[in-house]
Amino acid sequence: MDLSKQPVEKLFQLLYFELLKLDKSGSERTLPLSEYSMVQDTPCPNRILALTEEAKRLAEEVNQLHLNTTGTSGLYWTLHKYPEEHSWAWLLSHTQDRVMRKVWQYLVRLQTVAVPDDAPCVSPNLRTILMTAVSTWKKILGEHSALLWNSIAFGVLGDVTSWRDLDEEGQVADEPGGEPPNVSWSENLIFGNMFVSSLQKFLDFHSKELSSAVYQELLHAKHAEERGMFYDFSAGEEHRKSEDGSYSSFEYLRRQTFNGWVLDKGLMRGFLRHCLKPVYGFAAKRSVGDFGAGGGQYSAWLNDTGLVEALAFDNTMAVKDITGGAVQEVDLMQPELDLQRKFDWVMCLDVASLLPKQKAAMLLHNIKRHVKPGGGLLLNWGEASDKADQEDTRRFVEETGFNFDQKTTETIRLGAETSKFKANVMLFRA
Repeated sequence: MDLSKQPVEKLFQLLYFELLKLDKSGSERTLPLSEYSMVQDTPCPNRILALTEEAKRLAEEVNQLHLNTTGTSGLYWTLHKYPEEHSWAWLLSHTQDRVMRKVWQYLVRLQTVAVPDDAPCVSPNLRTILMTAVSTWKKILGEHSALLWNSIAFGVLGDVTSWRDLDEEGQVADEPGGEPPNVSWSENLIFGNMFVSSLQKFLDFHSKELSSAVYQELLHAKHAEERGMFYDFSAGEEHRKSEDGSYSSFEYLRRQTFNGWVLDKGLMRGFLRHCLKPVYGFAAKRSVGDFGAGGGQYSAWLNDTGLVEALAFDNTMAVKDITGGAVQEVDLMQPELDLQRKFDWVMCLDVASLLPKQKAAMLLHNIKRHVKPGGGLLLNWGEASDKADQEDTRRFVEETGFNFDQKTTETIRLGAETSKFKANVMLFRA
């Protein structure tokens, strides 16, 4: 049916029919205590299978809501000659509210399943998928906050610098122009639907990823049962800590998601000025190896100056995927490590103190092997309680062939911003 040829009265009737249908839809599901108790008494295979059904149901519900909203939004485009019709604002806010509530209820159910009990059912692989979903949800909440900010501050949902005039046919002009109130309905519909669309795509991907992982988990359990073996759904719970002292991938992802990495810019400025001493013009950039790089924040800062080439390495499993390729996964404590290149300088901040002494010694030997003659090492061992501890650290590092630079160390400490670097960072020459 060509809506553009329908009487205006009929279009308005159709519009309000859709709005009333949405308004009368039931409230979102909650998790009553009785259902929670039943879930806790359910065997692990059934419990994680129910989790995938919840994810699938959520994706389908949000997809249907998205389709209904975009369809109803099309009526506003047909009625664009009637700018006094502002019910689109209710449509967008109500739809977003419904979708957000649906996701929150799903996350509540996730939490009740994932929290360990007498029979934990969520393996590290499934936890990784669920954590990735929570990480994405955090970003989406930020986008939703931006929509709220724009609507409260400017009365619009989109970018207030990109308004376009509309002609009689509802076509958007090529250049920005016109006061926002004249075209707000079109821009708001676009941005509002884009937000719901991003949610729908996220939930659809999450549902498929979770279903695939659970299928593999149940397949392993079935094979174990056929062999008369017991399949431990919680196998790998040691993810909370790492035997060699390095961060687990779960802790790494937590820091990456919630900005848990420290960046002392004062320390980096001092390092750049007093140690790297970059050259300009066509000369080769100074090179830095960031060993035990964490989130790669220090090497990223150096690279952003355009004066230094810094490469980041860390021992954490899946660190390349977690950081989007910014940090390379390398076992920095393996004997005779060879990265096939050397660096003018190496940074090793807040790493060695986490390691057993034997592992720390191996790390330092590997660092020494990768520093060019005339280069050096910027090292922070951790929180030293007194000068005696610092002396022990200095002697331990010098045993690997480095020479402590007292003068430059004092200079760099003065410029550091954080107390631990002001007190404990050290500079060694190769």
